[in-house]
Amino acid sequence: MARSVKAGPAVRFRLVHLALALVAVGVALYWVGSRARLPSLYYMTGPSMEPAVGAGALFLAVPPRGSPERGDLVLVELLLDDSSYHVLRRVVGLPGDTLAMREGRLTINRAAAPWPCRILQPEADRTLEGPLAGTLYNWGPVVVDSGAVFVLSDTRDMIGWPDSRFLGPLPAARVVGRLWRVVWP
Repeated sequence: MARSVKAGPAVRFRLVHLALALVAVGVALYWVGSRARLPSLYYMTGPSMEPAVGAGALFLAVPPRGSPERGDLVLVELLLDDSSYHVLRRVVGLPGDTLAMREGRLTINRAAAPWPCRILQPEADRTLEGPLAGTLYNWGPVVVDSGAVFVLSDTRDMIGWPDSRFLGPLPAARVVGRLWRVVWP
């Protein structure tokens, strides 16, 4: 024969206390998660950002906090045929900066860019089609508009996804992430 056991006031108090604690933890996790800068995992499909990030690399990106800084590796949202793509590029120009490229060497406000880049095929130089006048390795000067950023691939002759040489300065709102860490290799 089974006996029923009644919970005393101490047990009920503990159960109510546990339930309130679980609700508080749930609310705190929701609040932190909705405001957190949690990283997202991405895969680098090609060599456009070598030598900084190699083809096949896995990397973590976090949502941007504030305006991007010159030299940041950022995810830029590009729209193509009603689809959105995230492309890793380097911010090389901020509002008011004057940019130019000669023989693949970038200058920012008449000073050489401080980060590495590469040209694999100098013979790939061709006329740019888009807002910039010049060729793939020789263009400018260009002044970056207010509220915009100028982004480039680190591999200058990359014929994959475009950068600002083909698209012009992009609205800063298109920067949707910042590289946080390369996790593999």
